[in-house]
Amino acid sequence: MMLLGFAMTTTKAQDKGGSKPVKFSNITEATVGFHIGKTTRLSEVGGNETEFKVAGYEIPSPRVSSSFGAFIGQRFFIGPGFSYMYQSKDDSNPTQHHIGVFGHARLQLFKGLLRPYLELKGGYNHILPEGNAGVFSQETYTWDGAFAEPALGLGIKLGGHAQLNVSLGYQFLNVWNRAEGITSADAFGPELKDAYHRLLLIVGFSFF
Repeated sequence: MMLLGFAMTTTKAQDKGGSKPVKFSNITEATVGFHIGKTTRLSEVGGNETEFKVAGYEIPSPRVSSSFGAFIGQRFFIGPGFSYMYQSKDDSNPTQHHIGVFGHARLQLFKGLLRPYLELKGGYNHILPEGNAGVFSQETYTWDGAFAEPALGLGIKLGGHAQLNVSLGYQFLNVWNRAEGITSADAFGPELKDAYHRLLLIVGFSFF
């Protein structure tokens, strides 16, 4: 009887609060990434390594992403997500299609109408180039990489089950090439590595 009374009391408290302690949530967002830097490391034959900076990617890169997970206690979100980003070509880089999978964690600092938050995304990125110049072709040369994205944002509550999100973030993407079938340029194989830096403007919605 005591256990039954405790369960009934807990249920009533949850109903009174109007929310569950853990509930499914989705975060879908659109991002514009502004390229702020790129560093390329090239290992030559004999083990010598050269590092040089490349400007590149003056055109902003658009991205869409969606995360699915649990919203715990109206403050903390955690779950996996996936994304697609399109990067237009410039004078030194080909057009790229980025497919990403990542983990997503978000901490809302306050409840109420305005909800500032901190978040972190991190995971794996697969880059498909389109029409590489020189000896590297689309069929033989692709990039794989890991990325991290911290961000600071503000959520605006929309009714009882949605939230508008606006945030400013930073992306560090460290990629390495995966060469297949290249025989005339073996020296450039897995020894070519790029590090990208982007400023991110992110707008989207949370559903819970």
